[in-house]
Order: sequence, then C-alpha cells, then structure tokens
Amino acid sequence: MWWNFLRTILFQFDPESAHHFGARVLQLFGWVTKGKMPLALHSPRKRSYQLGEFPLHSPLGLAAGFDKDGKLARGISALGFGFTEVGTVTPLPQPGNPSPRLFRLPHSRALINRFGFNSEGAVRVAERLRALRAEGGLPIPMGINLGKNKVTPMDRAAEDYVAAMEQLYAVADYLVVNISSPNTPGLTSLQEGDSLPGLLRSVRECRDRLAKQASGSPRPLFLKLSPDLTDPAMKEAVEQAMNAGFLGIIATNTSRRRELPGISALDLGMLGEEGGLSGAPLRAEALERIKKLRSWMPREACLISAGGLGGADDAEARLEAGANLLQVYTEFVYSGPGYPLDLAKKL
Repeated sequence: MWWNFLRTILFQFDPESAHHFGARVLQLFGWVTKGKMPLALHSPRKRSYQLGEFPLHSPLGLAAGFDKDGKLARGISALGFGFTEVGTVTPLPQPGNPSPRLFRLPHSRALINRFGFNSEGAVRVAERLRALRAEGGLPIPMGINLGKNKVTPMDRAAEDYVAAMEQLYAVADYLVVNISSPNTPGLTSLQEGDSLPGLLRSVRECRDRLAKQASGSPRPLFLKLSPDLTDPAMKEAVEQAMNAGFLGIIATNTSRRRELPGISALDLGMLGEEGGLSGAPLRAEALERIKKLRSWMPREACLISAGGLGGADDAEARLEAGANLLQVYTEFVYSGPGYPLDLAKKL
C-alpha cells in the first residue's frame, strides 16, 4: 500500500520532524477540503453516537497531543474523524521539554513522548479557533484539552485550569481537565488526595459562570486519567468527577511503566527514554479498564476509551465493553491517513 511506502520514507527522519511534515500536509489538506467529510460517512450507520448534545458520524476521535495548537482541525475532519481534541493548551505559552522528545518503538507499534505540554498558550490558540469558527467552523465537534504551566506551583494548579478555560471556553465544544500527563513534574499527583475535589469544583464553577454569561448550554467537562493509577485511586477520581458535575472520563493517557505486554525485543533499547509510552502495549489492559470504569459510572456518563486502540475488532470490543466513544493517536501514526475512514466504515 502507498502508506506503507510513505511511512518507510517518513520513518527515516526523526519522529518530531516527521510529525511536523505530516502536520503541514494535513493543514494544506484541510484548507483544500474545507474540512468536509468523506462521502462514505454520509451513508446509513449501524448505530448512533453522541458527544454531549452533538451527534457524531463516527465514534472515533483524534486524541489530544497531535494538534496541540488548533492548526489541523479541518484536515482532521476531512479524514473522517468523528471529533477532535486540541491541546494540551496551557494558560501561558511554554516551549515544553528540549528535543529529542519523541521516540518510535516500531516493532511494538508504540511511541514514547516527553513533550511536556509545549503550547502557544491559551490566548493564541483562542484567537486561531475564533477565526476558524468565524470562517464557518467544523462539521465535527472540537474539544480542548487544558493543562497547567510547568512553573505554576502545584497548590495553584486550579488557577491555571480556570485561566485557560476563561480564554478557551467560547471556542470549545467540550473541555478536558488533563491531570494525567507524566511529563509535567507533579501533575499526576493531582489525581489523588485532597486536592482533586477542589480543583474539579473550581473548574465546574468557572464553566457554569461562563455558560451563564454566554446564555447557552454549559460545555461538557471531561477528566483525563492516567493508566498508572491503582484501581481504588481511579475509582475515587471517577467518583469525584461525577460528583463535580463532569459529563465523563477519558481513559487513559500515556504510561510511565515499561513492563508491558507486546514490547518487542527489537525495541528494548528505547525503553530507557523518559516519558509516557503509548500504543499497542497498552491495548489489552485498556479493554479491561473500560469494563471497570463503566461499572463505576452512571449510565448517562460518557466514557471515552483512549490508549492502545487498534483495528475495528478492538474498537468494537471496547464499545461493547461500555465505552461510548474512542480516541486514537499512536495507531493513527502507524496506520496512516486512511485509518479513521476505514474504522468508521467498519463500525
């Protein structure tokens, strides 16, 4: 297939350079297509999908981390994704960690990244997305993933999430509180302990205030969790999110762990790199986690499965296990631009 040939060429370059090249092509593709969905997605579907009040033509969304600053939304839509998520966006601009910060484990269909929330900042991203909305917007919902700046003390983290939301609320269809990245020091500690309820309450109160000012329906809120939480800690975080009025959970982000099934012996030399691991090695536990999470959540809550998503069989299994929607990043890198349309058609 043509993608296998092109991927072979792209994989000769360092991963971040290859990503930037692909992003530029996707940006151009979006400009040419104006974000219009493939005709194949207008045919009758087996089942309906919903994200808050938004009907979706596909349950598959692109996870945060690919389009960090909201430059690729139209191209993503035109590939056949059902929704997309911009970010992670921090209140103030920050460069993230020094390069190299993205690594391939090709024999394991996995990646390790330690980007560290590189972001143009909430003001710049909001300006870009306002312009996109003014030009006609998107045919798919667009969420925004919120994070804290590295220099912000942990006891003031809630202020960062509120500050980012104040800038981005009006241009988002849903918002995600990301406290699960392993690449911002101390961030994952917010998932546990006494700080979580106050943080979630601050975010919800900010959302409610902004919704009242806009005289519209409140934007749905999601909490994104780490796969490295213990079951009791994850259950507690889910209950806190539900109590705070969040619509749902995104499970999960990348993992610090390296002893995972499916890591090829040919990739062992990469395991010493710091950062979060994503891709196929997380696949098996992701399915089991969905079953547990679904049992901990109210029926009306929305559960988005992320982490190690594979082909149509895996996607179908996750939906049957209780996921409402799906997100992908790493498998999209390996399978290429035809992946979202192919998966949507099979589902």
